[in-house]
Amino acid sequence: MNHLCGLPHLNNDDSQVAIHPYEQETLAAFRQRFYDSAPPIEEYRSNNIIAHYNADAGEEKKDSSSHGFQYECDETNLISRRVLTPQYTIPHDKLPPSGWRPLDDCTLYRFLLADRQKDGIFDVEASFQRLTAALQFRREYRLDVIVHNIWNNLSPPAHVQKCKAMRVAIWAGTDYNSRPVVFERLGQFFSSGNAALMTEEEWEESYLYFLETHFCRMRQISMNSGVAVDRIVYFADFSGVVTSIMNRKIWKVIPLLKRLVKKVESHYPEIVDHITLFNVPTIASAAYKVVRGFLDPVTADKIELFSGVPLERFNELMGENVIPKEYGGRNDCDYPQTL
Repeated sequence: MNHLCGLPHLNNDDSQVAIHPYEQETLAAFRQRFYDSAPPIEEYRSNNIIAHYNADAGEEKKDSSSHGFQYECDETNLISRRVLTPQYTIPHDKLPPSGWRPLDDCTLYRFLLADRQKDGIFDVEASFQRLTAALQFRREYRLDVIVHNIWNNLSPPAHVQKCKAMRVAIWAGTDYNSRPVVFERLGQFFSSGNAALMTEEEWEESYLYFLETHFCRMRQISMNSGVAVDRIVYFADFSGVVTSIMNRKIWKVIPLLKRLVKKVESHYPEIVDHITLFNVPTIASAAYKVVRGFLDPVTADKIELFSGVPLERFNELMGENVIPKEYGGRNDCDYPQTL
C-alpha cells in the first residue's frame, strides 16, 4: 500500500493510466467513503502519526506526497489529506485497532478495480469491505515491519529464507513498461513435496515477504525512473508438474495455494498486469482447472497458457537481457533449482 507516497518528482501525466469520467466519479465517491470512515483524530494524536493538522478548513494547503489532492476538512468528523498525509510505512503500534491509515489514490483505485463487474460497473461496497479487511490484516500481521526489513535490506527470519529456497522465484528485471518481471519455478515446487516441510504460518509469512517485495521493487523503479509503476508481470514455469501429478504431491500443494490466495492474496488486489504459465502439459489441465476455480476472477482472466517456452511472447514484453538464458534470453542471473 502507498508505495508511491513521498515521490513528488513522479511525472503524473505519464505515470497514471487515463480513466473515464465515470471512473473518476466513482473513485471520488470511494475516496470520500473511505475518509468518512476514519477514526477520531484523537487516536492519531495519541499515537503521534499526525503529519500535520490544520483546524482552519478554509486555508488551502498542498502536500507533494499527497499528489496535490484537496479535501474538505471537517473538525467534527476527521480528516483530510491536510490533516493526515499518506505514508509508505506506519508502525503497527501507531495505528488504531482498525488499522485505518490514509491512502493515496493509486491504492484506492486498485481496490476499486478488484471488484469491478464484467459489465464495467464498480461494486463500491464490496471494494470498501475488501479494503477494510486488508487494513486490519496489515496491522494484525505487522506488515510494516516486513516492508521496513525489505526496504532496509535486513535479513528475513530463517524460516522465510528456507521457504524461498524451497519455492524459487526471482525478479529478473523490468519489462518494456518498467514493471518488475518475476519468474518462478512453480512446477518444481509442485513436485518437490516442500509444501509439507514448513508450517502454514511459515509459508504465509514467506508469501507476505514475496508480495511486499513487489511493492518495494515498484517503489524503487518509480524513484529511479520518475514514472509511477503499480503492476508486475509474472511468469511461472510448470516444468516438473507431470512428476507432481504422477506422485500425487500436487494435491498436497493445492490446499496451501488455496489458503494463500484466500487468506493473503485477497488483500493485494490488482498488482499483476498479466500472468503467463508456460511448459504446461495437457495432463496438467485438470489441476489447472482446480487452481483457477479458487482464484479471484479478475486475476484468473489475466492468465495465458503455453505448452512450451513462449520466447516470442517473452520478446514482446521484455528485452533479451531480462529473459533467463535457459528460456532463450541473455539473462545469466542466479536462478537456482528448487531444493
